[in-house]
Amino acid sequence: MSDLTVLEASIVEAMDPVFVKKTLSELPFYQIQGMLNVRALPLPPTSGKRGLVLRSAETNHITALGKTQLTQQLNVTKIFDLRSDKERAKFGPDPLDIPGVEIVCIPAMATPQTDDLKTTFARFGGRGDDGFVDFYREVLESGVSAYKAIFEFLRDEVADGKGCLMHCTGGKDRTGVAAMLILDLIGVPDEEIVKDYALTRVGCEPMREMMTGRFSSLLLDPEVGEATISALSCKPSFMRATLKMLREEYGGAAGYLKDRLGFSAEDVAKIIDNLTSKEA
Repeated sequence: MSDLTVLEASIVEAMDPVFVKKTLSELPFYQIQGMLNVRALPLPPTSGKRGLVLRSAETNHITALGKTQLTQQLNVTKIFDLRSDKERAKFGPDPLDIPGVEIVCIPAMATPQTDDLKTTFARFGGRGDDGFVDFYREVLESGVSAYKAIFEFLRDEVADGKGCLMHCTGGKDRTGVAAMLILDLIGVPDEEIVKDYALTRVGCEPMREMMTGRFSSLLLDPEVGEATISALSCKPSFMRATLKMLREEYGGAAGYLKDRLGFSAEDVAKIIDNLTSKEA
């Protein structure tokens, strides 16, 4: 998919069902029963770890078959839930009975997204890329513990062929920032990082009605309706602008890992080698 314009579709507008079905049936997407927006990060084509670093929307509706698919098909041994405790209580926790899988719950935001959503979404109104750059900067600052845990896994466990899954609610923002950091660190081209981010729009299409229903009062609110639509979007330009901010303010993902997460140069080199090595 070279033209990402189709992924700019508003969350209140249905996407072409033929396009959605075809896209979701192909890599990087995986069909895991009871889960949505499950896909592998686009590690380099020569990497032996392709398919071991995954992202998704919330996991609380996964079925027994889905659990088996996660562990046996995708080799997932650890799930990182980036939602707040309030979100887990309101929308459902991760399943606790997946054999061989550790659930790590570390919020990536200081303020739960369930608190005063009207104010949270209002910040995106009429601000375009800038609204998301400011938001993702906050996520980078407040998500230090969560992102450090993910990169510790990539340093210590993925080399052994163990896989991980990162998720928040829709798998767009907090998960998208984690994916951006991983992909920027290992030198994935910008447009691949942008595409990985924007694919959330088609990944979430099967849950579009559920999402619009969950936020219906805000979508219908004349004060924040348009801002809410923007907040639920994942336009390519949002990620392009965020990558620019990451490099200018943090020295890229490598600088963020060293200065904010406390990793040494040797740690960073090991993570990069683990994710780019041809060895499976």
